[in-house]
Amino acid sequence: MNTKTSKRWPKRSVETFFDHWNPNMAYILGYFAADGSMYKNPRGGHYISFTSCDLELIKIVKKLLKVSNNIEIYQSKNVNWNIRYTLQIGSRIVFDRLLKLGFTPAKSLNLVFPQVPNNLVNHFIRGYFDGDGNAYYKLSKRGNRNGYAKHLHLNFRCGSKQFLETMRTTIAKLYQTLGSLYYHGEAFSLAYSGKNVVKLYRFLYPNNSIFHLKRKRITLEKGIEMLGIWIERSFGKKK
Repeated sequence: MNTKTSKRWPKRSVETFFDHWNPNMAYILGYFAADGSMYKNPRGGHYISFTSCDLELIKIVKKLLKVSNNIEIYQSKNVNWNIRYTLQIGSRIVFDRLLKLGFTPAKSLNLVFPQVPNNLVNHFIRGYFDGDGNAYYKLSKRGNRNGYAKHLHLNFRCGSKQFLETMRTTIAKLYQTLGSLYYHGEAFSLAYSGKNVVKLYRFLYPNNSIFHLKRKRITLEKGIEMLGIWIERSFGKKK
């Protein structure tokens, strides 16, 4: 009996992207932990998606994953809401790989910090910071004293306390920097302030070749300069 054998198409680059740890993979995985989702449709199709109000971030994801999928744009009828950008990718292989890495559909409340190699933790956390982190700085008048107090803060937000607890102990172990974990506004926050933020800046941005969301880095740099701490700015310069 003659049997026909189906030719197996080679895997797309996106289907091997999460197979091996490297700085770009860790960064995108961290961003997926913050702003990604995975789901199956009624027909059995498997999808992952990234959604953000920062088009820059979605373009980075598309570039690193090397996909040609269109970026979807959603404008809410509520004028106070920002435009959202979504990149959706259909792949059972990627879906299953993310399951093995510890991610699940509807992950917001049960997200677990994956086993990231120590030398790549900063890239993973930078990806998460670009998605669900924020930084701000300000000057405030000192009560009855002369002058102003300087404040620099960096926060990570998550619905899963376990995720942030592991992040906190991991950062403390690698960089001797302790943060405060508390519940606020229907989610947990991991907060750092002052010179601990400076340590995190140097941890998150080790060189000028890394992928990152520019506006958050610039906010950190301005806040650090407000504290009177000099930092070397090499981003944007060609090597």
